[in-house]
Amino acid sequence: MNEPRVSIIKASFSALFLVFWCIFGALTMTVAKAMRLRLAESFPLFFHALVCRLCSLRCEIEGTPSAAQPTLYVANHVSYLDVFVLGGLLNGSFVAKSDVASWPVFGKLAKLQNTLFLERNPRRAPEQIQAVRNHLQQEGNLIMFPEGTSTAGTYVGSFRSSLFAAADNVCVQPVTVAYVSYAGVRMTQHIRDRYAWYLPNPKEYPTTPNRPFASHLVAVMGLRRCTVKVRFHEPVTMTPGKRKECAQYCESAVRRGLVELLGPGPAAIASAELTSPT
Repeated sequence: MNEPRVSIIKASFSALFLVFWCIFGALTMTVAKAMRLRLAESFPLFFHALVCRLCSLRCEIEGTPSAAQPTLYVANHVSYLDVFVLGGLLNGSFVAKSDVASWPVFGKLAKLQNTLFLERNPRRAPEQIQAVRNHLQQEGNLIMFPEGTSTAGTYVGSFRSSLFAAADNVCVQPVTVAYVSYAGVRMTQHIRDRYAWYLPNPKEYPTTPNRPFASHLVAVMGLRRCTVKVRFHEPVTMTPGKRKECAQYCESAVRRGLVELLGPGPAAIASAELTSPT
């Protein structure tokens, strides 16, 4: 497949509408939460789904999302776009690193959607586990990316098991997110890199340019249709004290799903150590 052309006109109109949509979304959520309207629970689904349309992301679902309350959904992480994809399908809050809270506009929206912000600090693991446990018990479903970083989208990194300790006796459902085709043609890794948001280790790839969030998102909005497949695997109820086993089950299910959804051929960047801006 040739280099995908970014439509400047499409990107510009979509970006302008996104600005309006974010302002409208922030005002709507602020009012809905202040007045304790049920709209505060349903609007995020609509908000994320429309952002997917602006980015020409077409989501195809396999399997059934867990209806148990609460459910901890755990998924592989390719890009910040995963948030829009899963946010448009699942009624739940996200677990994100604390840096996201300071992002312009999207940080404010994340707060309004009850995102649980956690620091990457092993010393604070006990209180972070308690924060996740409290959220599940008091506010409901959570969506988590246990790899702790984003990837090239062709493989699944190791799942960090620490936060699984918060899900004792809670339903846990693994979810695979796969970017599979562009403009109706099976996606190559070259095209997938237009959607993935990760940075190779600068020691190994010193010439790799930085990809700022805003310019990356605007470029995505100027592309043609991308099909994203989301597979919901068999949920499990986590037995107390079995966090590592639960994490391993979820990791294996998500990895198997990614291999099946992508099919044979995509080249994984298996040797590259990855750092992520997300």
